[in-house]
Amino acid sequence: MLRATRHPSIFVSDERLNTLLERTAQFHKAVHAHIGNLVPAEGTRYFVAFQAALLSLEHSTGAWVLIGQGFFPSAYVLMRPQYECLVRGIWLLHAATDAWVEKLSEPLTLESAKRANEGPMLAEMLKELESSPNSPGPLVAQLKQYRDATWKAMNSYAHGGLHPLSRTLTGYPAQLTYDVVRNSNAVMALTTQLASILSGDPANMAPVRRFHIDFADCLPILSNR
Repeated sequence: MLRATRHPSIFVSDERLNTLLERTAQFHKAVHAHIGNLVPAEGTRYFVAFQAALLSLEHSTGAWVLIGQGFFPSAYVLMRPQYECLVRGIWLLHAATDAWVEKLSEPLTLESAKRANEGPMLAEMLKELESSPNSPGPLVAQLKQYRDATWKAMNSYAHGGLHPLSRTLTGYPAQLTYDVVRNSNAVMALTTQLASILSGDPANMAPVRRFHIDFADCLPILSNR
């Protein structure tokens, strides 16, 4: 399930965090090797949703790189677009109108950017997913729970709010980064699943299911299998 989690019963040392970061590097390598073999199924809807998935994966890799360099607040900021790109990809696949699919697949110009900027934001996409008969209901519910648990903190980091301002003075404990990385990995697992579905070949789901076994230590939050 996709749910923001903390592990208050586990003392997270710097060594434990470093182990997670090393395992996450292996997870990223496996995911990108798999994604590199995928091609979206024919159709504009599949192509543009696949591009959203790739953006989400890029944000997750960027966050991991920044954490490795000690740029914690900049890394945490990327949790928001990582999640939003996942939601947009799912929305494009299951709930977006043909008109919106076309608008978001146009070449970038001043006019096309203006039209695209008038599109639904996160709350509206989730609402449309919730009401669409084509949407995977349990997954949409999990996406909403994740937003409700993390949105204020993600916005705080994105807008220079209390969270990052306070942490600038007190520092970033290993526990916080540990939870952020695992939550990011969970979103990445769901995004990998989305990209595999968009390929149109059910066989491409086999590696995704394997990731949940091989990298269970990185994924306390299990997405649908």
